[in-house]
Amino acid sequence: MIERGQKVQNFLDNFSTKAFGKTQADAEKETVCMFCGGKIIGFTDELSRKEYSISGMCQKCQDEMEWE
Repeated sequence: MIERGQKVQNFLDNFSTKAFGKTQADAEKETVCMFCGGKIIGFTDELSRKEYSISGMCQKCQDEMEWE
């Protein structure tokens, strides 16, 4: 998981718990996606792996996301 300041991390943990029922740290421990809850299998490249450390999204969810 990416290093963040404590206030930012507290905000993100609170938000993700309300939105998804768990913190990103919990999802990483369980090796599941924050968005779909699916098991993390792997990533196509290092950029996708880095995105997972930021957003908690699996490769499938990243691929389906419309990035603008």
